[in-house]
Amino acid sequence: MPIVDFAAISGAKVPKPFARELKIALSPDSCADVSGFSLIVSTLDPDGGCTDMHAHDVSGELMICMAGSGRAWLAGEERELKQGVAVYAPPGVQHRTLNTGSEPLMLACVFVPAVPDDYIRKSIEAAVKRGDSR
Repeated sequence: MPIVDFAAISGAKVPKPFARELKIALSPDSCADVSGFSLIVSTLDPDGGCTDMHAHDVSGELMICMAGSGRAWLAGEERELKQGVAVYAPPGVQHRTLNTGSEPLMLACVFVPAVPDDYIRKSIEAAVKRGDSR
């Protein structure tokens, strides 16, 4: 049975303007006991760390706020993010998150079905390109 300590996982840093760290916690690519989902920990930098508006073609994304505060946009609606709040973006639905607080905003992001581990690398590359074009 997989048990994961988020603090022990190395992450990948996304630069400004989408300042955040992404960690693959559990996935079929990294753990033989896992199937059907991926768990990624996304920690948005204080005072403006964010994601861009995006959607996932195949996977739904369940975002569970574990610490911090911010805002989430889902299908045109804006909601508050705080510890204990969950947001679900079905496949194809546009969504975005933003850290409005002075502490890191930590989200547990569960993708069903699972996304490949190279999703993190591709997300960072895409964010860097969008950041350079602003």
